[in-house]
Formats: sequence, structure tokens, C-alpha cells
Amino acid sequence: MSDFSGSGWLAEVFLRYELKRGTTRLTDKRHIGPLMVQRPFYPEQGIAHTYLLHPPGGVVGGDKLLINIDVQPDAHSLLTTPGATKFYRSAGGVAHQVQTLTVAENGFLEWLPQENIFFPKAQVRLETHIHLASSAKFIGWEMQCLGRPVLNEWFEDGEIKGRLNCYIDDTLILTESLLIDGSQGQSAVMREYPMLGSLYIYPATDELKTIIQQDLDLFFASKDKPIEYGLTDVDGILVLRLLGSQTEPIMACFAQIWQATRQHWLGYCPEPPRIWAT
Repeated sequence: MSDFSGSGWLAEVFLRYELKRGTTRLTDKRHIGPLMVQRPFYPEQGIAHTYLLHPPGGVVGGDKLLINIDVQPDAHSLLTTPGATKFYRSAGGVAHQVQTLTVAENGFLEWLPQENIFFPKAQVRLETHIHLASSAKFIGWEMQCLGRPVLNEWFEDGEIKGRLNCYIDDTLILTESLLIDGSQGQSAVMREYPMLGSLYIYPATDELKTIIQQDLDLFFASKDKPIEYGLTDVDGILVLRLLGSQTEPIMACFAQIWQATRQHWLGYCPEPPRIWAT
């Protein structure tokens, strides 16, 4: 566990998943502060589904939110959250969220949190570190909402700095940076869109890329809400980036690609976690 100290509160969770008698079990659970999980449940045979709970519902300047997930060889875990993580306006301190996701040989992690919402005047630092064995599988996404557009509230007078690093067998394969500056007297957006999302899939194959591109073509042919997207293969990691104005169509697109990938890898289409519908 971490030794962060200073103003604000610290919330940290460490979860280890191991395969026991054909079923993935949560074999080690440690937490500090209000960040915790419910007991895993099994809507799919052998796969541990876990809801990551953050009872305060929001993060303020000076707070530190640390998430550590360790999937051991051959284990398969799916994690999601019951709602958005809200980063509130800061009185001067910086809020930190650090995620470290590790998947060992032949393990499978599905990291499917709901969105981060950044209130005006929030000061936030985001870090995501993904460590994968070359034989592992990973599907994960991040969604960032700048302000609350549905309430006509925009991200102003704040700053968000983010970094994502993905390692395969301890070799850095993908690194991405994010800098959102709302201090210039205008609302911060990405190409006029207040919502951005990134979906990461490993390993990428030509067959999977073809399936996903076909699904994207079908999805956007039937949707009238403006979303822009880009699909990129970065040395075996497939990255889907979306820009939009609302959470729902971005989430719907990501969920459809998640289901198509699962269908390709495991031979069946999973049902979305029920918590997403509440």
C-alpha cells in the first residue's frame, strides 16, 4: 500500500484475483479509507465481477484515490463502478487518481469504469499504469467529461493533467498524455466536444480489427448524435478514441465494441453489467 500523506484524505484499494478450482476468486483485498469493493459475484461462470465503490461520491483538491488491481495467471476479472467519479472544484489543492492494473500470464482483465466528471475549477492529476504479460488479455476504457454540459456548465478555471502508460512484458509500448487547461477565460473542450473517451484492447489482431471496424460502421450508421472516432493499432494495442457531447452514446459505443471483442475471444456475447442501467 502507498505512503501518501498531506492534506485531504487518502483512499486506496488493492485487489488480487487468482484462479481456484476453475473459478476466479478475490484472494487478497486491502483498503484504506472509503474506497472498497463488494463481494465478487458470478453472472458468468468462473469470471469474477466486482463493483468498485467510492461512497463519498466525489474527490476534492488534496484527495488521493489509488487503485491497484492484480490479476494472477489464468484468472479473469471484470471491474466496473456504480456511477461516475466526480472531481469537484478545488480551493487550491490538487486531486490525484492513480490506477495500476497488472495482468499476469494468460490472465484477463476487463476494466470498465463509468466516466470521470470534472467540475469547473477542479485541479486534477490522473495516472494509469497498465502492466500486461504478452499472453494476457485486456479490455479497458477511460471516459472524461469536462464540466456538466447537460446543465450548461462548462470546464473553466481548472486544469487536468493525465498520463497513461501501457507495458507489455515490462516494455513500454504505449504512452499517452492529456492536458486540459480551462484557465484561459474560456471553456475547455476537445475540438469543441466536452466529452472524450479512450478504449484499449490487447492483443490486437487483423481479424479483430476487421470485426471492430465493421461494428463501428454499423454503430455510426444508425446513430444521429455527433461523435468523432479514430481507431489505431499501436504495436499490438488497439486504441479507439471518441469525442462527443454526451456520455450515453460514448458508453453505448464502447459497450458494443466490448461485446464484439468478447464474442471474438470467448465465443459468446456477454450481457452488460446491470449496474449500468441504474
